[in-house]
Amino acid sequence: MDKYFIKRYAMSEVGANNLKKSIFSHTILNLTKLFPPFIAFMFLFQYIGGLEGIASPVELTPFNYLTIISLMLVIMFFVARWDYVRLYNNVYNESANSRIDIANRLKKLPLSYFGKRDLADIAATMMNDITLYEEIFSHSVPHIYATIVSTGIISVMILNFNWKLGLAALWVIPVALAIFFLSKKKQRAVVDEWVKSNREVFDDLQENIDQIQEIKSYNLEEESLQQFYSKLEKTTQSKINAELASGLANAFSAMFLKLGIVTVTFVGVQMLIAGEINILVFIAFLMLTSSIYLPIEGILTFMAMLVMLDGVVARIKEIKTMPIQEGKEEMHPRSYDIEFKDVVFGYDDYSVIQGVSFTAKQGEVTALIGASGSGKTTLTKLAARFWDIDSGQILLGGEDISKIDPETLLKNFAIVFQDVVLFNASIRDNIAIGKKDATEEEILAAAKIARCDAFIQTMPEGIDTIIGENGQKLSGGERQRISIARAILKDAPIILMDEATASLDVENESLIQEALSELIKQKTVIVIAHRMRTIRSADKIVLLDNGKIDAMGTDEQLQQQSELYQKMLEKSMA
Repeated sequence: MDKYFIKRYAMSEVGANNLKKSIFSHTILNLTKLFPPFIAFMFLFQYIGGLEGIASPVELTPFNYLTIISLMLVIMFFVARWDYVRLYNNVYNESANSRIDIANRLKKLPLSYFGKRDLADIAATMMNDITLYEEIFSHSVPHIYATIVSTGIISVMILNFNWKLGLAALWVIPVALAIFFLSKKKQRAVVDEWVKSNREVFDDLQENIDQIQEIKSYNLEEESLQQFYSKLEKTTQSKINAELASGLANAFSAMFLKLGIVTVTFVGVQMLIAGEINILVFIAFLMLTSSIYLPIEGILTFMAMLVMLDGVVARIKEIKTMPIQEGKEEMHPRSYDIEFKDVVFGYDDYSVIQGVSFTAKQGEVTALIGASGSGKTTLTKLAARFWDIDSGQILLGGEDISKIDPETLLKNFAIVFQDVVLFNASIRDNIAIGKKDATEEEILAAAKIARCDAFIQTMPEGIDTIIGENGQKLSGGERQRISIARAILKDAPIILMDEATASLDVENESLIQEALSELIKQKTVIVIAHRMRTIRSADKIVLLDNGKIDAMGTDEQLQQQSELYQKMLEKSMA
């Protein structure tokens, strides 16, 4: 059963085991609800049955009844408390563990996964779906299984007592459930439509917030609002349709259950006339029939929630079953040379890198150049294993990086990309990301080398100034310099720079180039730049054209070998 729960609900082994315990405790709770009608039956047989000449199986005094009722209430209280603690503690622990598990998996997924997914969609799965998951589990799943088990036990007892009345009472249950399941496909379709439209609303909202500057610049406020209201209206209608679909299925199934009372009445009257049962048995069965149907009506509502859970579980499973990047957690490279051997890579059906082979040696600067879309940035990200290649090999000091855990691998890299990402924290904290245990002196030294000290002095709180979300209080050049300071502080043996000085003015670019020239000694450096003067002094230049190497060598060698390189030089001179 554990395996079934793990597969069906994307649970952990602990969660599946706890679910079994919750089902057991809730089954006991359901069975304790039989205490009140059982005592009522005893009372009827003793005091009313005596008037009709019907022998009572037990003879109890009023004090005995009060004692039994008191004891019954105490038992029901403690069973309910035991069930509540077991159910909700287990559910919330499992949902917390699911969030942690998904977060851990997300950091091990290749960047290709995030390239195919909207970030708002991933965030919605992490927060909204898990919240819905725990709500449905705490109010539905254990209740459904427990009701099935307890109803099965009660049904056996009823059939054993009187099979004719038992069948008259129970036949409606499978038919009512069948009616519900026949409408499940329709319910799932409208629920999926609601989830889809709801995600569109969140996507639109995030996009409008992210692009508020462009929206205001081009006077698109009214148009954006109308689009948002239109999507909001669509999701509202989808929600109504989902509620109607499940509501109608529940109402019709619950209405059908009531036919059981009619059949019990009809069969019971016939048996009463024939003398097969007495009036007390007939009354008892009518009361018991109503009691049986109440939890069934309850689980019909819960089963409607399960339709929604199917979609939630499918989205959670998608993340949990995605192949993650794994590998050994220790590496001992004999050097920090990065060797590309016949590397092929593409996004889905779109080929980006086609059989590229070259070596970026330790102690040298290797420059990647070429037109936009030629594969320069992709190669640097493949070197850091942000994606896994389709074929070929990438070796770091002779070790295949596909067999190394990404976290272990990235300890050897300091990366400065053109698209800088900063956190809503102080300048100090943003620089210190490069080295968590860095001293104050090391942070200030890195800031000075990256020429951050000039603008830090103008900040109201100096290096402790909070810079806003993604450094919104800073200019593009200032943000880039903080990114460079991070890399300088990390002092890793491999440096990847993608247009690292693109946002800087000529003066600052020259100053940082001087600082970097000291930093990169004896390190493996791969640099991407569009300014030809930035890369002409590189030890090796790799010229890419549509994912293939057009030429490779020094500036002087490429001028002699490659017409494409000559044209690029002419354009840069112009």
